[in-house]
Amino acid sequence: MNYADQKVSVKEKMSFGLAGLGQNMIYNFSATYIMIFYTDMMKLLPAAVGTLMLVARIWDAINDPIMGSIVDRTRTRWGKLRPYLFIVPIPMAIITILTFYVPDLPMGMRLFYAYATYILWDMIFTVSDVPYWGLSAAMSQDPKERMSILSYARILCNVGMAISIIVPPLIISAYGGGEIGYLISAILMSVFGGALFFLAFFNTKERVEDYGEKTTMRGNLELVKKNKPLVLLQTSRMLGAFRMGLGAAGIYFAKYNLGDEAFFTILGAILIFSMIAAVFFTPFLYRFFTKKQLYMGSLVFGAIAHLLMFIFGYGNMTLVFGLLFLAGMGLGMNDVVMYAMVGDSVDYLEYKTQKRAEGVCFSVHTFTTKLQTAFATFAIGWILTLTGFVENISQSANAQNGIFWLISLLPAIASVLSLLPMFFYDFTEKQHKQMLEEMHGVQ
Repeated sequence: MNYADQKVSVKEKMSFGLAGLGQNMIYNFSATYIMIFYTDMMKLLPAAVGTLMLVARIWDAINDPIMGSIVDRTRTRWGKLRPYLFIVPIPMAIITILTFYVPDLPMGMRLFYAYATYILWDMIFTVSDVPYWGLSAAMSQDPKERMSILSYARILCNVGMAISIIVPPLIISAYGGGEIGYLISAILMSVFGGALFFLAFFNTKERVEDYGEKTTMRGNLELVKKNKPLVLLQTSRMLGAFRMGLGAAGIYFAKYNLGDEAFFTILGAILIFSMIAAVFFTPFLYRFFTKKQLYMGSLVFGAIAHLLMFIFGYGNMTLVFGLLFLAGMGLGMNDVVMYAMVGDSVDYLEYKTQKRAEGVCFSVHTFTTKLQTAFATFAIGWILTLTGFVENISQSANAQNGIFWLISLLPAIASVLSLLPMFFYDFTEKQHKQMLEEMHGVQ
């Protein structure tokens, strides 16, 4: 099938996007609230929690490439990606609920329970994430269709993120800020999110056929080394890791700097609304700018917003809200373009090696995402410890300053660092089009 004929219906795009909404309800609930749940509900030390996150990501260095290799070796009548999207929703929901349960155990055993449940949650999320985003590249090779698919997905993923950020503080506050509020929130996010994720299996189709020989995991990893656009993009994301800590740090800011964790509902709503607005604008901007230009522009935009927030402080919350909106615009644009660039790198690799490897390429991407979160959470834990944070009491001025730096200065620095590898990124839209035409025999 000619790549230009790989059209995708609105129903299929919506189903793919709604599955992402469900997945993001679960993922972003965990990513945003797990740190404060561990420190304030399970009473674990912030530094210990940060170390836990880092250890879990070291295991990710093993299981993400394994999952990518398994996906690329899969051959079924449903495709190589979609079968995993049928298997994973129920286990993902169950382990998320267990992760937000406080066991009646001594402190040492609580820490062990946290390690076991969080690492298992992380492994199950890998099984969901690698084939889900790989599917976005397998549904169509048409660059416009792929951008459209990802725009639907990122809009709805951000809606899922909004639900997971805005609703839980209200539930937690209604239950007095205690552990039962976290558990009920986890049940709601997991049940509804898991149900929606099934749509990625039932209502989508893999159009990009791959009848190549199966490769080994080692062979797939060797392919990654040849994928220069992917390597540069993921290096950029790693250098900008602290941008992923905004949600986890934001709830500390709401609870301890503003005095009520329910304020995070407002902060989250502003951030998510701006991200969704940016997703709507990005396909329009793509008519005038390349993906590289949009990606780098979003980083500059975010760096300026966070730096101004740091300079002006949080005495004027209206200004903070406005700057947070601008930061969210940068995140939203970056989100759409980034996934499109990973999909393009799959085509680049296929052209260079005659091997199509959505699984391994997106496993590298999901590994980077989780490693970003790990480094951000690790840094949050140690900065809280070093600035004198103590859970569930009024914080010292030093601790409050440290918390504010987590949402202002550090994301600004991370955005600037993230720009550096992109100066060496030279895979253009023109080259991509020529590669697709050659692979499909278009004159």
